[in-house]
Amino acid sequence: MQSHDPLSVMAGVKPSSMNVLKIVDVPNPSFSSSRELNGNGIYEKNECIQFQNVITLNIGGTIHTTSLSTLLKYPDSMLAVMFSGRHHLAMDDQGRYFIDRDGKLFIHILNYLRENKMPPLSLVMDVYEEAQYYNITPLISALNSTCPVASDKIRRLFLDEVPSYDIKINALIEKAQQVATIHPDRVSKLLVCVYKEDSPITAYENSLLPPVPGERNPNGSQMNHSCDVCISFGPWLAAPDVYDLIHCIKDDVAKRGYSLECQCIGVCDKHLIGQFYCKRPIYEFKFKWW
Repeated sequence: MQSHDPLSVMAGVKPSSMNVLKIVDVPNPSFSSSRELNGNGIYEKNECIQFQNVITLNIGGTIHTTSLSTLLKYPDSMLAVMFSGRHHLAMDDQGRYFIDRDGKLFIHILNYLRENKMPPLSLVMDVYEEAQYYNITPLISALNSTCPVASDKIRRLFLDEVPSYDIKINALIEKAQQVATIHPDRVSKLLVCVYKEDSPITAYENSLLPPVPGERNPNGSQMNHSCDVCISFGPWLAAPDVYDLIHCIKDDVAKRGYSLECQCIGVCDKHLIGQFYCKRPIYEFKFKWW
């Protein structure tokens, strides 16, 4: 009894009338591989692409030359995976392997792969980002022990406690630009409230009777309100105080190229209830444009 191909039976086609389709894997001229033509003129693909021992890289337009063994030093890194032979890599028009990253910083990645050489402290934060991109775990661990990386992480832990800190930094700069556009001047002044917590009620204020006999004394909790300022930072529960946050604000604004000065000009005297007032500190922020 003659057997039939299941697929041909399902399609209602006799085996003798089926067309045979040969899938040809066309070689990519950019790669040096171990593929060879068989007797039927079809390329057979071996498991891995074979690389030369000396590798030329184009990292964001900067050319680097290194050994294959250097790139494979840490098996879990992205570079080792890229050059494992299991993946097709992007090439430039000169046949160099292309990675779209900062080429000037890549030399510090190579120096660590070659001889565990650390970058200068001034570049630690930038190289840290590259090390994370390339997933070079030993370099990431080594950079974590440096002061710039450790300080930035601790600082970030504090700022995460301040509600909407990053959003308010952007709003502060945008507001300063708006004021300068409306009133062009060398200096733009903004009123900003920075407070860690509401001022405690004094013993005298605690001794006041409630306004209506029998009601709960409102002195223990001040009413929520908005101070007459453009932006308020606070409150937060972390240990750093108001001046620590102001330092962070000035530093983050300076990173964007702005010159900022600030001074406390008093407290919010907005009336809340009875004889109670806000008392949150008010600062004058001065943006210098030239």
